[in-house]
Amino acid sequence: MGKVFNVQDRQAVFDYILSIAAECSRIVALVQVGSGANGYHDEHSDLDFVIALDSSDSMAEVMEYMHREISAKYELAFFTQDESRHLQNFILSDLLEIDIGYGGYEHAAAWKPAFKVLFDHSGTVEEKMIRSREWMDDRIYGDKQKRDMEQSRNVVWLFLMHAAVAIHRGNCFRAIGEMEAARALYIDLLGDRYRLESRRNREIDHLPETERAAIRSTFAAGEGPSELWTALLNLTTLVYKELEGVNVPVTPEMLHDYYESLR
Repeated sequence: MGKVFNVQDRQAVFDYILSIAAECSRIVALVQVGSGANGYHDEHSDLDFVIALDSSDSMAEVMEYMHREISAKYELAFFTQDESRHLQNFILSDLLEIDIGYGGYEHAAAWKPAFKVLFDHSGTVEEKMIRSREWMDDRIYGDKQKRDMEQSRNVVWLFLMHAAVAIHRGNCFRAIGEMEAARALYIDLLGDRYRLESRRNREIDHLPETERAAIRSTFAAGEGPSELWTALLNLTTLVYKELEGVNVPVTPEMLHDYYESLR
């Protein structure tokens, strides 16, 4: 295996990206986001940036510029560009990941609390990002919470029913898979409530210990029916607690009666 990046390597890449961004006349501001904005989590943290452009019309030109400059300097193990999301992802040969988002400076907004403006020729980006925090959380998490509530209302009970049937039939791995699907919805609801990113459990480690203990209780300790039923019952209780006040087609009482018919 080749060399894996260290802290010094990461800093060198950081300095290079700062320099090439500063040299581009179309780039108004460069903002570091993610863990690096407040001090990296550890030596394995990656680099995340947002580039503020002079105009959205410059998007393709600047994205091509950054790709050209980075790939000329470093060997890439992987590169992808999502034009619909205005996002580039670089993985260098030493496995350092670099994510760069793009947007017009006039629409600058902070999607996460942690950010650091590295340079700003307009003198307006930081103020825009600070002000955006007044409404951004509700826009991000409020709308997402509504969508997640609706999705859970419509399907979580079905996953739980399928898990129960699988346990009854002795299909351990099917039961685990159905519970994983229901648990993912439950974790989404928790993430919404605590304003944490739940995609692939990204920030769920920041939940209070009581919530993390509750999640752990939904994992079966073994593959036997008893362990699976215990996990399923715990998961059912937790899911419906998050959905309290929501008109779910199948009530927890109906589910428990269904479970009893299968045990």
